[in-house]
Amino acid sequence: MAGVGGSDAMDYHALEAMQCMIERRKGGETGVWKVEMIEGPAVWDAGRKGRYSMELLVSALSRSDTPRGLTDQDGRTQDLLGTGEIYKLVEKPAAYFIEHNDGLKTTLLMLNGAVKDFNFAARVKGMAGPQSTQFFLSPTPNVTYSACLVHGIETMFETGVAPYPVERTLIVSGALEACLTSKKQGAPLETPYIKVVYKAPKESQYCRA
Repeated sequence: MAGVGGSDAMDYHALEAMQCMIERRKGGETGVWKVEMIEGPAVWDAGRKGRYSMELLVSALSRSDTPRGLTDQDGRTQDLLGTGEIYKLVEKPAAYFIEHNDGLKTTLLMLNGAVKDFNFAARVKGMAGPQSTQFFLSPTPNVTYSACLVHGIETMFETGVAPYPVERTLIVSGALEACLTSKKQGAPLETPYIKVVYKAPKESQYCRA
C-alpha cells in the first residue's frame, strides 16, 4: 500500500484501505502477530534488500493520478522508482511492516512528496503479475465519501447491524498503535493480542453515491 499524509491520521486510512483488500483472501483475516515501523533512508534500504517488493511498489504507483516531480514540471508520464525521482521527492519515507498469523506479509509505505493519492498492489494466486488499483477520493469540495460514511451510520441505526466488519477497525487500530510503539522503541514488536479473526462479507462494499 502506498499512502500519503500525516501520522497518525492518514496512515490509519491507508492501513484501513489495505485491510479492506486483504481481508478477502482465502480463509479470511487471521490477525497480526508482529509489526515494525521505520522511517527515513532505512525505508529505501529495506526495499533494496527485498523486505518489501519493489515490483509491487512500481505497480501501485503506476495507478497514481498525481505523480509529482517531472510530471508537475511538464506533464510527462514517469516511472517514479525507475528514474530515481522518488528518492528526491520523499524527504521522510515511512514503512509499516505487518506480519499476519497465516503468513501474509503486508507493507504500507507513506510517501509524502511523491504522490497525492492512495494506491494498492498485491500478488494474487492464480493471476499473472501484480494486481493494482487506486482508492479514488473525490476532489474537494464534493467529498462524497463523507456522505457515504453518513449513509453507513444511518444503515446501522436502522438495522442495528454495522454495514462493514467492525473487526476491521479493531485490527487496523491495533496494528497502527503497535507500529507507532515499535517506532518509539526502535525494534519489531510482537502482537499476540491482535488475534482478530473474521471474514469479509461476500457482497461488494464499494461506495455508490
